Amino acid sequence: MQEQEIGLTQIVEIFCTEGYNKQVSLHYLGPLLSNLTQLPETRHFILDRERCVVQRLLPYIQYEASTVRRGGVIGTLRNCCFDHAHHEWLLSDAVDILPFLLLPLAGPEELSDEENEGLPVDLQYLPEDKKREEDPDIRKMLIETMILLTATKVGRQFLKAKNTYVIMREFHNWEKEPHVAAACEKLIQVLIGDEPEPGMENLLEVEIPEDVVVKLKDMDAKEQEQLEKDQEDLLNPDKPQQCAGIVRMM
Repeated sequence: MQEQEIGLTQIVEIFCTEGYNKQVSLHYLGPLLSNLTQLPETRHFILDRERCVVQRLLPYIQYEASTVRRGGVIGTLRNCCFDHAHHEWLLSDAVDILPFLLLPLAGPEELSDEENEGLPVDLQYLPEDKKREEDPDIRKMLIETMILLTATKVGRQFLKAKNTYVIMREFHNWEKEPHVAAACEKLIQVLIGDEPEPGMENLLEVEIPEDVVVKLKDMDAKEQEQLEKDQEDLLNPDKPQQCAGIVRMM
């Protein structure tokens, strides 16, 4: 375990040191960290509050020079959010993860003063030239990270209180990729929905009956099939569309 921590310490140190190796970019250490955080031991290391690893990784969410590095960091943070015991800390001033997740999804749309004032400071009154994250897979991972944070009551209440819905509302109007829009819709449903029943506040701990799991997987498969069809229609707008019904000859 100690040797593993030494290895992770070195990876994080190298990854977070600009120009560590001037001949190699080392951007792919991001996806490596993301893969490693599938292991509980690595998540424990990343989420160690004394090490401040999360705080060191957060700025790379907007690292313009490399999509690989951005995606790796966001994947790392998303995996860490499966450990729901840390949600309150991640959202607290000690880490303040929410503005880092929201800012890449925010655009230049003009919001009312009331809406702006309810947002985190970094999201208020954004300039007219504000651009969103260009990579759809990264946008989806950012949304998935927030969905995980809303699995706990403290996370749901915090995201609602910080006017997350306003940013996601405008994002949904802008988003053209079906699979990203679908993830956005899931988050919005949580943000505008009622609180779960008593005993189900932590959605990551709720035991789901096996028959329900099967139904959910079937629904996910059908949703994925529809998303792929929508994507194909977008890529092939001139393709003849199948008629929904039978045309009767008069």
